[in-house]
Amino acid sequence: MNLSKLEMYVPSKLYKRGLDYFERGFVEQLTEDAPNRWHALVSGTQNYEVSINLKKGGTIVGSYCTCPFESDSLCKHEVAVCLAIGEYKAVNGAAAVDVASQLKSLKKAQLLEILEELVEHQSSVHHYLTEKFSETGDMDEEKARQLIRIAAYRAVRNGFIEWDRTDQALEGVEEVLEFLDGLDLQQDAEQIIRLSLIVIRECTGMLQIADDSSGEISSAIYESLEKIDEALRDWPGEVDEAAVDRMLELLYPHILFGLEQDITDTPNDLVESVLRWNEKGEFGDKLYNFIEKLIASKEMKSKTYHYLEERFRVYQLWVLQRDSGQHAVEAFYAKHHRYPAIRKAQVLQALRASEFEKALKLCEESEKLDEDFTGLLHEWEKLRFKAYEGMGNTAEMIDLSAKFTLDGEEEYYHKLKSMVDAEQWPNKLEALLAEMKNHPRSRPLYLGILIEEKRMEDLLEYCRRDISAIEQLYPHLLADHPHEVNEIYSAYIYRQIDGASNRKAYWTACQKIKSFKHALSTQAASRLVEEIKFMYPKRPALLDEVGKVKLE
Repeated sequence: MNLSKLEMYVPSKLYKRGLDYFERGFVEQLTEDAPNRWHALVSGTQNYEVSINLKKGGTIVGSYCTCPFESDSLCKHEVAVCLAIGEYKAVNGAAAVDVASQLKSLKKAQLLEILEELVEHQSSVHHYLTEKFSETGDMDEEKARQLIRIAAYRAVRNGFIEWDRTDQALEGVEEVLEFLDGLDLQQDAEQIIRLSLIVIRECTGMLQIADDSSGEISSAIYESLEKIDEALRDWPGEVDEAAVDRMLELLYPHILFGLEQDITDTPNDLVESVLRWNEKGEFGDKLYNFIEKLIASKEMKSKTYHYLEERFRVYQLWVLQRDSGQHAVEAFYAKHHRYPAIRKAQVLQALRASEFEKALKLCEESEKLDEDFTGLLHEWEKLRFKAYEGMGNTAEMIDLSAKFTLDGEEEYYHKLKSMVDAEQWPNKLEALLAEMKNHPRSRPLYLGILIEEKRMEDLLEYCRRDISAIEQLYPHLLADHPHEVNEIYSAYIYRQIDGASNRKAYWTACQKIKSFKHALSTQAASRLVEEIKFMYPKRPALLDEVGKVKLE
């Protein structure tokens, strides 16, 4: 698009409105900031900043306006500025000021005066210089925050960052992360943590106004969390109480912010990372009380669901298990018995200690407490199986294995087979298959058992009920039942054709003929093709697609 041909490319309505703005003198402060880079203010009910980038000859290669208009076309403000540029060039012609040469001829004081004026009146210049001056060998939290916010601000359109602008929005983040990569963990651990926290906080806020379908903003958060975890894990030198206090004070507001936003796992990850220090000294009480303070916060109490609080109670349990005696741990179990994760930890501890009766009692109690939660109920049954295993209670193990097998869990099918007497197995298998036959969740395992046990009649019967299954199961049936495979496979293809109503669907059905040929033979496929032509003489699109099937 060229300045001289705006009317050809800009929608008529927009062009006329831009022309009206230009003719009414709404374009103010038109300046050429650099060769072919123009900037202006367009006044009206609201002032908008406009930037236009040109090539030699007047070709427009880029434009930007702070108005909310979104389109592939120029907005009315950009049109007005383009017309103003065109007028300026027409009036000044070859005598137009050579900005670059003029700047070179000015004295330092004059240049500083012009620069100060630009910074004061042109926000784009202010942003550019802010970034430029940030490109030093050092970076603090405020500088990192400004870098990130400026880049994000530039990517926002109508208060939102579209998916294709996330790269632009993350330019500041990338700069901070690159700076962090250049730091030495042994000398700069705390700076790494502080700057990583800034990245996490700013990116979390960015997620509120961005389409992060690419996952790039989330990735920046998790990369920063990894840097924090590494810094805490490999903290240089000895960890003392002052360092722990300082780090807990630093992390606390960031964890609260993560709890309040509730869109990432940042609170969990930060707490888990700082808990690494529980192994570096006697800091159990500090860490336990820190977590208690988080649990008591209004940000935690505002949650509708208690998963996070439960997770944090588990963290407290970790601290107690390392630093306190069993009496304190048992008291914690009793106090927080309502949390399934705490009960599970208690069961696992009992199993490790070979206290199988205690583990069994806890599982049975938990099954009653959580009877309305299918997932939890299944977990307790699995743990109950381990308790029975430790007790040597084969009868109960057989019953649970059969139940898990019906849920399609192959591991427990093999356990069941190993526990049932060989003489009793045929009857047990028969009863099991009869139940599995109509149990959707166990279907893959059911078919696997039929194949493993070479029950081809049952497998064939399954394919008659679900003829689409023949496409995957024919290799197991072909040797003993070639005629039946041909019959079921043909019926499957005819069903595809009967349900088709357009050329694309006919094409899909005809692809099955190729599979049919591979399964049986070229001769069988040729007969099927002839049958189809005979059965559907009034479907020209189908006949055309059938004719394209190569059988040789």
